[in-house]
Amino acid sequence: MSTNSVQINRSSKQKVMESVYTIIKTRSGRVTAKDIERDLGSKYEAHYAILHLTKQGKIRRVKGFGLNKIEFYYQSIE
Repeated sequence: MSTNSVQINRSSKQKVMESVYTIIKTRSGRVTAKDIERDLGSKYEAHYAILHLTKQGKIRRVKGFGLNKIEFYYQSIE
């Protein structure tokens, strides 16, 4: 394991996943990864939570039209 990796404990991981899920649910599926990163303040934690929530089947990634390009949005499934 590299010395530059960020380590967060299990309870913080759960809290981060819950906060990302509530962000996605309250914005009714029109949230990008950049928006989540901005709200959390941590790129690593945002991507960790998105990855695990997708694997758990709680959110899904949807392709949509952005202002200048095609972007991916996240929606809650439940």
